[in-house]
Amino acid sequence: MRSKTVVYGLIITAIGAQVASSLVAAEAPEPRSHSEVEAVLAKAPKPTSRQRLRELDIVLVAFDKDHAENEHDYPLWQKRWAVLLGGKEAGQEKQVNLYGPRPQGRQKRMLAGAPKVNVSTAYGWPSKEQFETADLIAAFCYIQYDRKKLKDLDAFLSRGGGYVILHPAVIIPKGMDITQEMTRLVGLAWEHDYTRWRHGPVALKIAAPDHPICVGLPATINLLDEAYWPLKGDRSTVTVLATSDETISKDSVQTRPEPMFYTYESGKGRVFSCILGHYTWTFDDPYVRILLLRGMAWAAKESPYRFDRLVLRGIALSD
Repeated sequence: MRSKTVVYGLIITAIGAQVASSLVAAEAPEPRSHSEVEAVLAKAPKPTSRQRLRELDIVLVAFDKDHAENEHDYPLWQKRWAVLLGGKEAGQEKQVNLYGPRPQGRQKRMLAGAPKVNVSTAYGWPSKEQFETADLIAAFCYIQYDRKKLKDLDAFLSRGGGYVILHPAVIIPKGMDITQEMTRLVGLAWEHDYTRWRHGPVALKIAAPDHPICVGLPATINLLDEAYWPLKGDRSTVTVLATSDETISKDSVQTRPEPMFYTYESGKGRVFSCILGHYTWTFDDPYVRILLLRGMAWAAKESPYRFDRLVLRGIALSD
């Protein structure tokens, strides 16, 4: 069984016309069963054979950790997902799960990476050289977006690159008047004094079950994480993959579906966004891994199932 660590998060609860904040204990969810996840994976097409794969250059962007234990651990994600995707050549980590100790299992396979994938890392933002050579850039941290960074991203997407937004990488820095430019490039974005957040149970509902990224997934996936909503931008321009029912205003109990996973076409490039990712254990959930890994492959214009073989590597399962 997965060991349980108690962490503390701020859960925002609407009560009448005011928003009350209270500290609540958050415990990692129980592991999913091996058989249920294998059944989901079995519904997807087989990944492309190694011989037919092209070389793929991936950049993982992170910054200094800025939250409590098991929250927003960007450096840990960067180090361990570098090995998950790129194998031992991409780092020194001996496990690829983010939460808890390394599960027992075949160490060599756990650290094997994906074939023909090269991973590099960036602190805060990719270098000029990384923008020129990368096929895919995935960012998990507060990106201090400004017009210079958006110009870099625009050029990258215009040439056909793929950009993956994880949790706080969707946030526009406070005081930056770049909402229009940001949403033009990535579809939707967090804007201060508009977007809200909530820690707690998330009933993730698959909104596009026939989309290649979502093939085989259950209609509802119960998680414990943090939702951001509403997001700025024209929702009709994105393909919403999964939603969470969230309140329509600060002083209302009425809810509506809000995008938690979505895709966006930007020039010749592709953007995949995951709003969840507050807790480390979310990255070890096999259903979230399916969404993330397929979203990354899709954004890189690869078969969405290229990384399906990585879904179960190094995570705790109940059978």
